[in-house]
Amino acid sequence: MKKSTFPLVLATFLVATAPALAQVPNASEIVKAANWDSMETVTVELLEHDFRPKDLKLSAGKPYRLVLKNTGEKDHYYTAEGFFKSVAWRKVQTPRPHGGEIKAPYFTAIEAYKKGGQVELFFIPVTKGTFEVICTIDDHKEQGMFGTIKVE
Repeated sequence: MKKSTFPLVLATFLVATAPALAQVPNASEIVKAANWDSMETVTVELLEHDFRPKDLKLSAGKPYRLVLKNTGEKDHYYTAEGFFKSVAWRKVQTPRPHGGEIKAPYFTAIEAYKKGGQVELFFIPVTKGTFEVICTIDDHKEQGMFGTIKVE
């Protein structure tokens, strides 16, 4: 039986392209230099069919913990791909004791499960601007699940 080289090729590709995937230059240095003791916590509640608050205002260069809390009866996404690529990520985690954490150059969407699902995002906004946030499940955006994140 001939062994496939696909896993090796894929691993080599991922290692070789990992720096290109990071959208914020020097993101790891930005995260390491931040004073996480001064981090501000912002909570967004995901409801049927709304984000509360709908719009966020953040400051560039300041560390944040964004808590996405789904109090609705359905699963919901918090999708802000442009924003997610414009921040220096520390991690994304779910609450202890049964959760976990993920570290990556950036994310494209975050899902919080119905009836109490919670995800915590730790990051530093780097790029100033206004970014769209939507729920990409079914017709949730059309029913009002949209908002903005403004970084000043």
